[in-house]
Amino acid sequence: MYRKAVALISMGVVSVGLATAASAADLAVKAPAYKAPVIMPFSWTGCYVGVEGGGIWGRSKDTAADPARANFGLPINNGFDLSGGLVGGTVGCNYQVSNWVLGVENDISWTNASGSAFDIAPFNTSATSQTKEKWLDTVRGRIGFAWERALFYGTGGAAFAGTTVQVCNTITCVSDSQTRTGWVAGGGIEYAAWDHVTLKVEYLHADFGTSTYINPSVQVAPGRTIVTRDVPLTNDIVRAGVNYRF
Repeated sequence: MYRKAVALISMGVVSVGLATAASAADLAVKAPAYKAPVIMPFSWTGCYVGVEGGGIWGRSKDTAADPARANFGLPINNGFDLSGGLVGGTVGCNYQVSNWVLGVENDISWTNASGSAFDIAPFNTSATSQTKEKWLDTVRGRIGFAWERALFYGTGGAAFAGTTVQVCNTITCVSDSQTRTGWVAGGGIEYAAWDHVTLKVEYLHADFGTSTYINPSVQVAPGRTIVTRDVPLTNDIVRAGVNYRF
């Protein structure tokens, strides 16, 4: 009887020990805690290169500018619109402070913008005056506000354009080419579609003031003279672009 009681007690002690050990093991092994991935805010700081393209619309007019002639100061035509496409490249850099982004950008584009009009009396009404642009370059500062991966910006600076004024009558054509300098301003939206690739759309207005072409006047036949002229030029540009950020 005594031995039986001791055996039962021993079995109970072993059972309690095993249960305690199992409970301790359960408490010691814990599932790893889940940590959410850290999402770094997008930064616009850095430099980039890109391509862009779009449309260009402008306005021009010819006014007689030879003070030695009786028609000095008279309009040669009533003015006309220019239009065409443009495509080119861009390079720039940004620096972000809080939500504000400061930057500088340079772009150069090929364009085929042109427009023309018939001359009006007292000039030869069978003659046409044409203004053409071959290339456009802008150097601009940018300031924008970043909202997550979108950047809303304004921009402004200097503009340069390769231009040609051509006058044709029934006898011949006379042309004069110049590089024009002016100012440009506008704004746009840029979006970071990926970490290194951004997409943008922007509008720019450029004003090149007035320049004098075909100076001095050219006599092409007796009684037929293509006169010196003042030619103002403005541009409105809408374009889209893709930039690669370094």
